[in-house]
Amino acid sequence: MHDFKHPGLNNNYLVNSRSEMSILYNDSSVLESMHCAETFKLISRKECNILEKLPVEAYRIVRRRIIECILSTDNAFHSKHLSQLKNIIDNHIIKDENGFKALFEDDNVKLFNNQQTFLNMIIHAADISNPAKPLDLYKKWIDYVFEEFFSQGDLEKAKDLPISFNCDRDSVQISKAQIGFITLIVKPTFEVLNIVIPECNEYLKNIAINLKYYEEQDKDKRIRNSLK
Repeated sequence: MHDFKHPGLNNNYLVNSRSEMSILYNDSSVLESMHCAETFKLISRKECNILEKLPVEAYRIVRRRIIECILSTDNAFHSKHLSQLKNIIDNHIIKDENGFKALFEDDNVKLFNNQQTFLNMIIHAADISNPAKPLDLYKKWIDYVFEEFFSQGDLEKAKDLPISFNCDRDSVQISKAQIGFITLIVKPTFEVLNIVIPECNEYLKNIAINLKYYEEQDKDKRIRNSLK
């Protein structure tokens, strides 16, 4: 469901270009709102309705879970959701893997919200997980991602719109962009999840390798530039 019907343009472009989509969703989590809406339009079709047999209350809960998970992939909420997860851990609501499992044994409002915080961060982590992949695969995805970014930047230049972050092919240094992305966003996310999901340690190993790779790429580029 996440990224369903993604147009290859980010929220910033959709809002700045005053697109129909941004008008429909009031400039708020435009893409993520669209993914949710288009998903449930599809599910509502008889031949696709995988939720058809759920009782009304169960359907309501599942729908709420799905919507909140998808909306949480808007990077504008990264800091907020990461802080919420840290607070849950720091308040000793969970202390270890067994405590984590206990979150799924009660349905009161507080535990429902705590569960949702974990679900949101797991989906968000998956969404930003390219740097957690093995290096060879990660590098392939970087090529695809930045070609999409740069194509948007070209479009923004052609339409005289502000060029979105990391979208200017004439000035963006991919190695620096990845160092910042890993250091500020990806690594902190997986470090917090690793406290309660030990399997995340394998991804942290990949993240460390990939960060070192791009730091070396950046260092080599600076040395070459200094010799010109």
